[in-house]
Amino acid sequence: SSSSSSSSSSSSSVCITAHHALLPPRVVAPSLPRILVYDHCPFCVRVRLALGLKNIKHEVVFLANDDIDTPVTLVGKKVAPILERRDIGLVMKESLDIIAYFDENPEWGPTGAFAPSSGRSDIKAWQKEVKDTLRLLHRPRYMKASLPEFQQQDSRDYFVSGHPVPPFEKPEWKALPLERQWALYDEAMAQSDKLIPEINSKLKKLDSMIACEHYATVGGLSYDDIDLWARLRSLTIVNGLVMPPKLATYMKNLSEAGDIPLYHNMAC
Repeated sequence: SSSSSSSSSSSSSVCITAHHALLPPRVVAPSLPRILVYDHCPFCVRVRLALGLKNIKHEVVFLANDDIDTPVTLVGKKVAPILERRDIGLVMKESLDIIAYFDENPEWGPTGAFAPSSGRSDIKAWQKEVKDTLRLLHRPRYMKASLPEFQQQDSRDYFVSGHPVPPFEKPEWKALPLERQWALYDEAMAQSDKLIPEINSKLKKLDSMIACEHYATVGGLSYDDIDLWARLRSLTIVNGLVMPPKLATYMKNLSEAGDIPLYHNMAC
C-alpha cells in the first residue's frame, strides 16, 4: 500500500485484530441509563458510539431541537447530550465526562476501552481545513432529511436561526430575518455540485491518515475515533459523497460495532 503520514503509520497490514471485533459482554442494568440527544449532533454521537462499543444497553431519547425546558430543567442550560440515571438521581452533561463515567466504572464492563486522544495534528488540521465546506453541505441537508429532532417546523426554524452557513458568523447571522436565513440555506444547497467534488478530494487525503479499517490511530480504539467517527457520520447524509475504500470500511465497521446507523439511506 502507499505510504502515509508518520502519525498514522498506516497501512492495513499494521491493523491488529480490532478491539471491537469481539464486543465485551453485554451490560444490561436493571434500570437503563438514558441518553438525551440530537441525532445530528457529533457530541451526542460520541456518547452513543462509546456506549455501543462498550456493549452497554441504554435508552436513547431524541429531544426536539426547540425543546428548551427539558435540558434546562435537567442541567440548567440547553445542551446535549445529557446522561440521566433515574435509579440513583444522577444527571450529567458534557460528552467526554459521560464517556469517562462509563469507561472508568467497572459496573459498566471492562474499563479503559478507549486509549486517550493522541492529539493528532494532521487530523485536527484536516478538520479545520474542511469546516466551512462541511457546514455548507450538512446544515441544509439536516433540514431536508427526516431527523427526529427536526420533525416539526418550529424545530427546523430554531436550528436555522442559530446555525449560520458560511461565510456568515453568528452575530451577523442572528441579525438576519428568518426568511433570509432560509434562503441562504437554499443557496448553500445549490452549491452542492461544486462542494461535493471538493469534499471527495479532501476525503482521499483523510483516507491516507487512517491507520486501518478499525481505528484511526495505530494502537487500537481511542478517543481519536470517538471524535472523528462522530464528525464524519454527518457526511454520509450527502448524496454523491464518495469515501475511499479504507475510510468507507472504517465508517461501516464502527457503525455496526457501535450500533449507530449511517445516513446513506436518507442522503440528499
